[in-house]
Amino acid sequence: MTVDEMRKLVQKHADLETKLDLDGVLATLVDNPIYEFHPGRLRLEGKGNIRQFYRDHFDYFFPLIKSHTLINECWGADSACLEYDIYLKEPYDTNRAYRINVVLTAENSLLIGERFYVENELAQLMAGPSFSKFVKF
Repeated sequence: MTVDEMRKLVQKHADLETKLDLDGVLATLVDNPIYEFHPGRLRLEGKGNIRQFYRDHFDYFFPLIKSHTLINECWGADSACLEYDIYLKEPYDTNRAYRINVVLTAENSLLIGERFYVENELAQLMAGPSFSKFVKF
């Protein structure tokens, strides 16, 4: 892949997330995607598990989002690192920025998964009920 192709893949994935298009999001992933939360070293693998993660992510986390701001980004031919702040709605502190760093990697024009670098509280909110399926590694 080229850097431009990686940008397009990540943008497509993000656009499908914004549209809450579960099948579309999953179509941007390899057959056995891997999602991780750091620094907790928690991992979730497999399309079935990731499907449930996204259902919960869309149902429980997306409604909490007030806004987000891109802070920085770094692109490679098969990876991207995005840094942004998320602001949540009440009852959460609406003035607090929750920082997210996410690394996405790709092979054969599909995303392998995502590695999120977030505090534990945000990881639990992002995953909703699926958080209990993440395993320590």
